[in-house]
Amino acid sequence: MNTTTIIIAVIVVLLIVVASVADAISKVFAESGSEEMSQTKFLHDLQLKVNCSRKELFFLFGKARSAGMITAENGMVRRL
Repeated sequence: MNTTTIIIAVIVVLLIVVASVADAISKVFAESGSEEMSQTKFLHDLQLKVNCSRKELFFLFGKARSAGMITAENGMVRRL
């Protein structure tokens, strides 16, 4: 494989991961029936949806915050 193919494959995988995380976040908030929930409950529910390790969960949580999908303040998570 050449470098261009590898870069395109990585970009496609990242786009799929971002889309699935956004979908999982939407489902978590839809099931809770609220636009805001405790961070502990959010992380627990997201981990069940994504089925990942705790370390991966915190990585996804950070990416979701930096991408502007959610905001976290004072132990509460809000969907943007």
